[in-house]
Amino acid sequence: MLEAGSLVRLTRVWVSLLVAVATATAGPFVGWWPSIFGALSALQVATLDRRVARSARPERYVAASFLSTAIFATAGAATSGGPQSPMLVLVALPAILMANRFRRPVVVAGLTATLAILLLGSVAVDPGSFAEDPSLVLVTCALVIGVVVFTLSLSDTEMALREDARVDHLTGLHNRASLASRFDELRSQARVTGSSIALVVYDLDRFKSVNDDLGHDRGDAVLRDTAALLRRHLRAEDLVYRLGGEEFCVLLPGVGVTEALEIAQRQRESIEEARPGGVAITVSGGVAAARGYAIAWESLFQHADAALLRAKREGRNRIVVDGDDDAADADVDLPAAA
Repeated sequence: MLEAGSLVRLTRVWVSLLVAVATATAGPFVGWWPSIFGALSALQVATLDRRVARSARPERYVAASFLSTAIFATAGAATSGGPQSPMLVLVALPAILMANRFRRPVVVAGLTATLAILLLGSVAVDPGSFAEDPSLVLVTCALVIGVVVFTLSLSDTEMALREDARVDHLTGLHNRASLASRFDELRSQARVTGSSIALVVYDLDRFKSVNDDLGHDRGDAVLRDTAALLRRHLRAEDLVYRLGGEEFCVLLPGVGVTEALEIAQRQRESIEEARPGGVAITVSGGVAAARGYAIAWESLFQHADAALLRAKREGRNRIVVDGDDDAADADVDLPAAA
């Protein structure tokens, strides 16, 4: 949601400026109270990102901000003619922006609330004027509904395309492209709570010989079964990625070196016993962990990858923790990132 909001930041600022100019220009004709409410609406939209960055619950804050913007716009309409106010169209602005930021259930609830606010601020203010000429209110409602539905459809399509680009279609795992954004989220959470993140990097041993001797179809079956086995021994919050080829990695939020090593050993044993794709194949792995502000992807991956290389040199089919031989006996954090 926050990522989608950043993509439309510049558009939102320009829209806010246009609304501010329009309300200032209309001031002498519709009165200054509507202009003040319009300016408040523009200010809400223009400063949204800055205020969200300071909020502990950004999703709820964004929803409340859009709702209050709709209330300001409706108050402007109510003080400048109600059902005949030219400011009614401004009520559509927060509903449109909400459709770009939230998933369908929240958008539907926000659209319903926006329409209720719009009707209360126009029809309820002057029902006689509405009965005489309901066209502007009806057109505004149709505009809000039509643009929200269209924007929501575009957002759904964009999210589906993004998800498709981030999924490895052979194994069903997320790929390297999706790893960076998710790791940034976990790192931010860990820095706030002081918790740890462990990373296990895996490589199938002598996988090239499977493709060379048994064919790529059998190699694909090995990769699919390996992905399923890696997921089997994890908690709901743990994440598995295919880095490419026969390389995988597992992110373990809130886990130190010792527990990560135990999890990796169980995964290694399950792969050896299960014969993924009907092939007797093993896996080597490297483990690293960091805590709080010491967490950085480059450092964490470098240490885990160094441990993986060591596992390969020492004979494969094993899990190694980067560092000293007795590193697995304690939860060891990496040095703080520069």
